Amino acid sequence: MIPLHPITVHFPLALLLTSTLFTLLALRGRASNWDSSAYHCLLIGCLGGVAALLTGTIDAVRQIVGPDATHTGAVVGLVNAHAFVSLAALALYGRALLLHRRWKGLPHDGSARRTYLWLHGAGALLLTVGGWLGGRLVYGFGLGMGG
Repeated sequence: MIPLHPITVHFPLALLLTSTLFTLLALRGRASNWDSSAYHCLLIGCLGGVAALLTGTIDAVRQIVGPDATHTGAVVGLVNAHAFVSLAALALYGRALLLHRRWKGLPHDGSARRTYLWLHGAGALLLTVGGWLGGRLVYGFGLGMGG
């Protein structure tokens, strides 16, 4: 069976990071079109992130603890770090999505805006680290390279 996780990670990663960029542009210039684009990238990125999370779990179980397990030892710790950091990033972006949906005056409320920017910034940082860890698993250990 081919690994599904590599197929599902790229769009959520790109959409969530683009959402952060568009959010910065929207709050700097107060333009509603950037805010709308940021919101839609955030929404679709979070939905895609859930799909990436599910496929990553399936692939990890199959390749590390399943009957077809080919990797053990040091790889397990790196997989756990990748999963934890990526899940934390998705949780931060999910919280940002909820804040955006519930707070209509977000661009004009200083406290809410700071929280929203903090969620985006921390989410982008964790997402970048999670992506790097995933790349390390693929290119350093050959995890998910084919079935």
